[in-house]
Amino acid sequence: MLNENQREKIKTALLKLNMTEKEVAIYISALQLGESSIPMLSKETGFSRGTIYDLVEKLKNSGFLAEIKKGKKRRIVPESPTNRLYKVLDSKHDQLKRMQQDVDEILPILRTINAKEDFKPQIRTYFGEKGFRQVWDEIFSYEGKNFLSIARIETFVAFGGENFLKEIIERKLKLGFISRAINENSSPAIKMQESDTKESRETRLAPKEFMFPSTEIIFGDKIAMFSTQKENIILLIESKDFADTHRAYFEMMWKFLEK
Repeated sequence: MLNENQREKIKTALLKLNMTEKEVAIYISALQLGESSIPMLSKETGFSRGTIYDLVEKLKNSGFLAEIKKGKKRRIVPESPTNRLYKVLDSKHDQLKRMQQDVDEILPILRTINAKEDFKPQIRTYFGEKGFRQVWDEIFSYEGKNFLSIARIETFVAFGGENFLKEIIERKLKLGFISRAINENSSPAIKMQESDTKESRETRLAPKEFMFPSTEIIFGDKIAMFSTQKENIILLIESKDFADTHRAYFEMMWKFLEK
């Protein structure tokens, strides 16, 4: 028999697969009984026989339960959980891929609709890890597939974490992005610079007397500004004028820094 903690874990996972609470209760009962009947499941769950019958039919159609004949009696048995659950995951994965294709197809149209002559610059504010990921999602949606950055690597890692930095690099390479970076002169920055070629990046280091408490990413008509972990704030500025100005600042520094 399942203890309360195990039952709750199973229930939480199955609800995420779009089962209802009653369907979960019936399925768990069927698993524990091995072979059962409508009256047995009704007694086990406390649901009426009519409810059990309707939901058993639904679970049979979705492949979680089956019905076998034993002599003159019919018995309800659970299908293999492993096979069924992985089929559900495969189906959801295919569904998400189709949704992504649909989104990719309509995004250019939506951007055209949104690109009005009376567009006004925008400033959006984000916080914490969730905001950090949202901003990087926006950076990686940029069709130009390139960005410029000014950063202190230690601050950036402290904000997002070492693992997320690796995730960003992997995603960048997968999407075919290239970048140029002006980093504060430090051991982590020098170490990262050694990986420039394989990570589709060119890095130049600022003079040692200059420090960058925050990080700045310039892409398209937008600037993402990541504060320190202590301040825990990200600003996303959407303005062609500001982006062009900061891009000019970057190019000016780039020109005078050694390769």
